[in-house]
Amino acid sequence: MASLHKKWLLPLLLFSPLVQAEPSALRIGVSDTDAAPIAVLSEDGAALTGGLARDLGTLLADEMGMKPQFTLLARRRVEPSIETGKVDIICNANPDWYSNSARLGWSHEIYPLVERVLSLKSQPTIRQFDDLAGKRIGTIHGYHYPALEYLWASNRSERTTEARFDLLFKSLEKRLSDAAVVTELTYVWWARGHAQEAANFRIHPLVVSSQPTMCALSLHSPIKLDALNRAIERLHKSGRLKTLMSRYLWQE
Repeated sequence: MASLHKKWLLPLLLFSPLVQAEPSALRIGVSDTDAAPIAVLSEDGAALTGGLARDLGTLLADEMGMKPQFTLLARRRVEPSIETGKVDIICNANPDWYSNSARLGWSHEIYPLVERVLSLKSQPTIRQFDDLAGKRIGTIHGYHYPALEYLWASNRSERTTEARFDLLFKSLEKRLSDAAVVTELTYVWWARGHAQEAANFRIHPLVVSSQPTMCALSLHSPIKLDALNRAIERLHKSGRLKTLMSRYLWQE
């Protein structure tokens, strides 16, 4: 009788559905100092609720057949967390911004981080840096603007500084500055939520800076750089990345 049971059991095992394993987690670090729309946080700042970092991480994980797992990091913990393997990747990154960049892997470029000139609509079009001569240029305190240094060093223009992005608009409205340098991502996010106010401003053709952003990869991660790069290439070629970025980048 035992032999008979075994004969029936074998076909059942052969034709029973396979149990699918849960997809591996792609552990994605996000700095809590990344301004919206890169990181959109809860009111208490304790959780990542949306933004480009979340959308991009979800897209990458899906392309790699993995499950996104986000970890919000204090800025001082960003570099050690990626180096020690607490997280697999941190995107919106560039080797020039990390003191430990040589000890990390770096993916292909994902999107450019572009700074442009903003002013009230009444200002003439600014196409080149010399068009900023004689103007008061609003900037963010602590940020560096190498392309504009020659204007300030020769007293051909004046640099004004603000602590926060939103104060640049106030300065322009009160005519305390004539132009301001803004990150394209941040401006587009602000303008879409403040359409009436944004109607008073214009973005100029001049690009102050454009830096590639990519993903930093922990060398302790089971994820291989080639696999990450292939996923990014597929997202570029399929148009899925372009579709995502169209929700965040400036449309001419």
